[in-house]
Amino acid sequence: MFRLTRTYSIASFLGIVLVTIALGMFYRTVAVDALIEHESQANAALSQSLSNSLWPRYADFVAHAGTIPVPELAQHPEIASLHADVLQKIRGLPVVKLKIYGLSGLTVYSTEPQQIGENKAGNAGFQKAKAGRIESELVFRDRFSATEQVIVKRNLLSSYIPVRRTSHGPIEGVFEIYSDVTPLVADIESTQYTVLSGVIFLLFLLYLFLLMIVRRADRIIRSHENAERRAQAEQMHYMAYHDPLTGLPNRALFKDRFQHAITIANRTQKSLGVMFIDIDRFKAINDSMGHESGDAVLIEAAKRIRACLRASDTACRIGGDEFTVILERLPSNEHAAQVANRLIQKFSEPMQVGSRELVVTASIGIAVYPGATQDIQRLLRDADAAMHAAKESGRNGYAFYTQEMETRAQESLEYELGLRQALQNREFLVYYQPRVNTATGTVTGAEALLRWQHPRRGLVMPESFIPLLEDTGLVIPVGEWILQQACLQGRRWQEAGHDSLGVSVNLSMKQFRAGTLLNSVRQALAESGLPPRSLELEITETVLVDDAEQALDLMRELKQIGVTLSIDDFGTGYSSLNYLRRFPIDLLKIDGSFIRDVTRNRGDAAITTTIAVMAKSLRLGILAEGVETREQARFLKTIGCHDMQGFLFGGPVPAENFGARLGEMDVLKLAGFDRSSGSNGSDRPALA
Repeated sequence: MFRLTRTYSIASFLGIVLVTIALGMFYRTVAVDALIEHESQANAALSQSLSNSLWPRYADFVAHAGTIPVPELAQHPEIASLHADVLQKIRGLPVVKLKIYGLSGLTVYSTEPQQIGENKAGNAGFQKAKAGRIESELVFRDRFSATEQVIVKRNLLSSYIPVRRTSHGPIEGVFEIYSDVTPLVADIESTQYTVLSGVIFLLFLLYLFLLMIVRRADRIIRSHENAERRAQAEQMHYMAYHDPLTGLPNRALFKDRFQHAITIANRTQKSLGVMFIDIDRFKAINDSMGHESGDAVLIEAAKRIRACLRASDTACRIGGDEFTVILERLPSNEHAAQVANRLIQKFSEPMQVGSRELVVTASIGIAVYPGATQDIQRLLRDADAAMHAAKESGRNGYAFYTQEMETRAQESLEYELGLRQALQNREFLVYYQPRVNTATGTVTGAEALLRWQHPRRGLVMPESFIPLLEDTGLVIPVGEWILQQACLQGRRWQEAGHDSLGVSVNLSMKQFRAGTLLNSVRQALAESGLPPRSLELEITETVLVDDAEQALDLMRELKQIGVTLSIDDFGTGYSSLNYLRRFPIDLLKIDGSFIRDVTRNRGDAAITTTIAVMAKSLRLGILAEGVETREQARFLKTIGCHDMQGFLFGGPVPAENFGARLGEMDVLKLAGFDRSSGSNGSDRPALA
């Protein structure tokens, strides 16, 4: 009770003081503004009266006063006449000084003679009046030279007023009028003290009234202590079974409700659906925008999930960006699909996260009981497997669990276990894709491509296991091994007489971010003896935009070594002239998806041509991937792209078979070209 009263008393005292100060400042500001407005209008009216009566007579004098020497200006006969007329006009008014300025800022006249001849061109008030506005300012002076006298401790209003002969005529001069408003300011202060005294009295009465309420509240608080303890216990129970971020049931409550739903399904002979929902690329959101933005996405995702469910359904967050939904009493599997479609549509709506608008998608797996899964202990795991199948199908979709998924999951596990031993067991192979210059008809380089010689499945293509290498982190040691093998092979070719032949190696995003890439490149070059200029490192556009500054620093260090840097699959990612300008890139590789229909699709042809022109203007090399027909090669030559690779010039082969291609005199002849004549063996032109 004592603490509550003391806190209340201190807070009330501070409140009264702050309110009194704020109210006093507010009242004075409003009153002074009103005073300035009123007196400015009075001075403007006086100025109009003076201009009506004096300006026709003295306007020419004011306009030409600048031609009169300053020492003679104060003695000019017109000044005496003007002074007499001014004194007559302001007699009986609270005006203590009046000055007249020419448009040049010269003080032509002042009721204080010693100020005649001063120049006020730089004065802000004069400048505003010259521009056509009335400018007033309230000032306090301990001592002030007024008309024919000296006054002390006065509040004065200084107004700069433009002078016109007619209301819409040009400005011909400026009046500066000082009015004595000391009595008015004193009235404001007196009224201010009166108002504040009344306010303080009323606040004190309010304080006494609220003090009685505080004393009463203390008694009420005691009576509710037991109720608060019960509420705290309920809150602790809620927190134990609910996710603190989203408010959804957590894993513990999910298990309880799941068992309850299974019991109902067995009793009513109704189906039960379990949905496993995972936000696509949530880690990228966390990494790029921060955990606060990630939390905001999770909260909004929980709201959208709840909005798509029935009252009898249960949504839970079981960890990270993973949510589950229990669908009780399913009429059919189609109903679960409808719910999944509603969720996907709801997630596709833009989501406001801080100052940015995001479109977040989700992948959904569905398992139905009873159905393909009969074991209730495996129901959630099967929904999870279906969710992964939805992700593998391109994300932003849903999939029902099937028995085939179990088979694929076992194959994936087998692949993962095999990959962990493949490097040690020397099961990886490096194939080489030739790069051909159609202008010279020679093989100029080779791209290193990974293959896996599986002990039971035979030769496995990279699309079947590269994603697993990425997910498991094995891509880093495997990537280092490919780099070493490519450099060694490139050196062997050069020692065999192919001095100009270079090798290119693809880099994954994890390699680029691992922090060991620079040392790996240096070590591979040192151990192989391959000249740095003969090594090309291929980087995807995603690497450049995800962490631009880190990528820029690393690429500069790689360029210092002397290697060549290229952008792989250009045009399929985040193509930007900005990074082409900023980053030390040597070569663009046009993705094969544009080359495939370049002779039939105007859009692909336009894109390919644009890339070629842009690369040439930026002084970058250009290489076309996936060239399969002579027509494609001829088109590429017409736009200035002579470096190509693809099945037209031979597909990837092991190093021992690649040597045969290096010995061929003219690879263009193999592709159906005649280098000397520029034709393909027919009467048609070679290039179209």
